[in-house]
Amino acid sequence: MAMQSRSVHSTVPELSEDERYFPICPAILHADMLTDFRVYLKQSNRFVLYTLERQRFTRELKQRLVNNGITTVYVPRHQQENYDQYIFENLSNILNNPEIDEEARSQVLLDTSAKQMQRLFEDQDCPLSTKNVQDLNHLVESSLTFLSRVKAMNSLSKFISHDYKTYTHCVNVFTYASLLLSTYNVPFSVRRRVGMGALLHDIGKTFIAQKILNKPGKLNPQEWAEVQKHTLYGLRMCSQVTLSQTTLHCILFHHEKDNGRGYLAGLQGEEIPFPVKIITCCDVFDAITSSRSYADAETSFNALRIMSQEMEGTFDPEVFQRLAGLLGPVT
Repeated sequence: MAMQSRSVHSTVPELSEDERYFPICPAILHADMLTDFRVYLKQSNRFVLYTLERQRFTRELKQRLVNNGITTVYVPRHQQENYDQYIFENLSNILNNPEIDEEARSQVLLDTSAKQMQRLFEDQDCPLSTKNVQDLNHLVESSLTFLSRVKAMNSLSKFISHDYKTYTHCVNVFTYASLLLSTYNVPFSVRRRVGMGALLHDIGKTFIAQKILNKPGKLNPQEWAEVQKHTLYGLRMCSQVTLSQTTLHCILFHHEKDNGRGYLAGLQGEEIPFPVKIITCCDVFDAITSSRSYADAETSFNALRIMSQEMEGTFDPEVFQRLAGLLGPVT
């Protein structure tokens, strides 16, 4: 007797036409660079092919979009990885191109940084590697010129995530710290090392249980003691790769306080390295302005008030005043 065949129905819902593509700003596609993804236009409810893989997105093609008032194009979602890699490799060209709208560049910077850090924080099977460090160095070096302009704060503030995740928090601290450090007369090499420290300052939290990190209420003494170890865990993790002393200081000491009441070493005043004071200030500001499991996000104005009045003695006064001045226009 012949066996009857049974149809197998997929439990994965089929994507709609709109869901099969994601929007991008065509200005960020570098003229004459080869792309490993297709670009589509949306006409009515249809997606129409504009360029193929390995096709040069020429100035003529870009100008045609401008002439027709087209400000958004689309990439197939299954080619997202190719697109992300293209953006990462060309990040410096994109961020330093004045022809591209400042808000578009700000969004590219924060999105690209968040994706890089998410991979690092969520890959539990892969410890920090030389390749990770090389990628982060590329990210930092590509971003610092754009972040040297204090006016970039206005456009960046519109895209900074206030939904607290450790990896987005590290990106935010990197952004604030780089902008703040640009107000000082320090060499690019120092800014690069501090940028690496900002991105990696909480890397040790990958060793802390999520139930502790996401606990909605107050931590008990044992849990608090475990959280405090994240600076040591981070230092141990980063000792497996080559990082500068400045970067390692940012990882180990970013919870020290100017009055000596921080952890783990109880450093105070001038004992705390200047780059660490930058990270500490930006770290607390971003935490307070983010929605956490135990507290709602505060406005920038309220965060600065809390830091000034309720956390007196925590921060270097001059560094705090510079941060307040930097953030003042966008509170």
